[in-house]
Amino acid sequence: MKNYKSLIFLSLMSLFLVGSFWFSHEKNSQRTNDEIAIYFTDSQLFFDPSSVNKLLTLNANEQSNELKESLDLNMLETQLNRIPEVKKAEVFRLPKGALAVEITERKPQFIVDTYQRYYSDASGAIFTFRSIDSIALPVFKTESLESTLPTTADLIVKLRKDALLESELETLYLENHEYILDLRSFPFQVVLGDSTQLKNKLEKLKIFCAFQTSQDSLIGYDKINLSYKNQVVATTL
Repeated sequence: MKNYKSLIFLSLMSLFLVGSFWFSHEKNSQRTNDEIAIYFTDSQLFFDPSSVNKLLTLNANEQSNELKESLDLNMLETQLNRIPEVKKAEVFRLPKGALAVEITERKPQFIVDTYQRYYSDASGAIFTFRSIDSIALPVFKTESLESTLPTTADLIVKLRKDALLESELETLYLENHEYILDLRSFPFQVVLGDSTQLKNKLEKLKIFCAFQTSQDSLIGYDKINLSYKNQVVATTL
């Protein structure tokens, strides 16, 4: 009789342990659906917590079906980092076990206008264009996505740091290895040349624009060239 009671006790304990393990496993497998925390390192233009949550949950569920017991966070991270608008994504577990993701979006610096439009960031990386009313960006017009894009991106970032060009720079072209600019408030094109001696060229541009604004005698120029040393060459077409 005593042995019979012991057998019942052991059977109940076994059922309890199996049930506890199953419950724990189910909670862990469902955690990705209910507990995903989304953090952005800066203001976001392309994503919101809801869109990232859906994307992450979809990938997490696919991994759960494949791996059964645990999520490969590195795989989720890799998938998020493949999205062109994402500059950096990190996926990790919070102390209590919830899944979390921290996202840094790429910040558009200009629009690339070729066979279709793209955004480009400061490194020259391109990503999908969508109209955003809150930002006004210069446009780089090119016939192809050239290897010069990183150099162009570096130039545009430097130009936008200048107070005048931040508000005036509208369009850039690259012709015969020379950059040409269109300004918003002035009718002439600006031949910048290459990206060297930029500080000196911008000082000459500011002086010329000041005269253009104040003296009627300078109205009528179609193009000014800043690439010559210590002078601005203004021409009419």
